[in-house]
Amino acid sequence: MSNTLSRVAIALAVAGAVGAMVTPIATAAPAHPLHRANGALPSQHRVQHRDALAFRSVPNTPTSASLAQYAVTPGDQGQVGSCVSWAIDYSAMSILENEQGITGHPQAPMYTYAQLARGNDQGSTPSDTFDILTSQGVDTMDDYWQGNFDYTTQPDSNERANAANWKLSGYTPISTGSGIKAGVQQAIASGLPVAISIPVYQSFERISRSQATDYSYYPTSGDQYMGGHEITIIGYNSSGVRVQNSWGTNWGDGGFINLSWNYLANQVEEANAVGKLVQ
Repeated sequence: MSNTLSRVAIALAVAGAVGAMVTPIATAAPAHPLHRANGALPSQHRVQHRDALAFRSVPNTPTSASLAQYAVTPGDQGQVGSCVSWAIDYSAMSILENEQGITGHPQAPMYTYAQLARGNDQGSTPSDTFDILTSQGVDTMDDYWQGNFDYTTQPDSNERANAANWKLSGYTPISTGSGIKAGVQQAIASGLPVAISIPVYQSFERISRSQATDYSYYPTSGDQYMGGHEITIIGYNSSGVRVQNSWGTNWGDGGFINLSWNYLANQVEEANAVGKLVQ
């Protein structure tokens, strides 16, 4: 595929091909900086696994809180629709592991995504990803030999055994719309990152560094819709939230973006606070 093709053309071509045939295995990082923006699908079931989260009981939620000190360098999903796995397995779990003093991270997003995609790169749901993380766990990047872009080859028995060392205790859905602010504040103040599903428009892919830092970003009328995407909230203040993406460090503010509370209330389609790891 030519590097001169626009992001829109690529996204439309990918969307048209979904379900038509098994996509060839991607075994190496893409040669160009384009990314899939239609990888987050709506959860069909949203079960609170073992009610692992306690953020509802946080008294006097502070006006600001951040988990940035526990975050790792933003990853890069390339052209694979694995954003849900990157947001939860890589971004959120790395924060929790650093916070809990657990070693071995970062985790391998393809461990969960390969099991859900099975060669058909059409995205995944947060609930299905959480199901694997709470039942199997997830292997580490250092151990997972398939790399970050092979969504066909399944985890082998050794990787599955190793994954059991990194299991999530659970997750809790957070209300969207006007209720999202309180839920996000309570989760982050409790040390729990929040994975959110958003609609992505062309302007989000082309965002400037200033837009990514001043809480001003919002899609405008006529903005080309690209698909669903999953990203991870790692902090908040009175203006909005700090979010980690999975499009590498050349996107946005070094791989991050600041989004307003108004954006969250009107754009987020699903939000889940990620529970701590089992120890």
